[in-house]
Amino acid sequence: MAPATPIEYLLEIERASFPILIRDPGVIQAVAVLKALGCVEADISPPLDLRGSFEDYESAVILKITPEGRSELAQEYDEH
Repeated sequence: MAPATPIEYLLEIERASFPILIRDPGVIQAVAVLKALGCVEADISPPLDLRGSFEDYESAVILKITPEGRSELAQEYDEH
């Protein structure tokens, strides 16, 4: 099941062991947004083409949460 927001997914994987393999198109969409924001380092297959549908993507591998992603997490915790 896809997360409600990309930031919620970032919260879910905060303490995960990396790399993380994802095959769910809804989650791949969240990963693509987090990658575009610079919050994660990830490889998406086939390579990201914004003209295509997220349903076309087969998998994503999250390599790590970046310092920017850690900063986003810290802001989320400050707001709650």
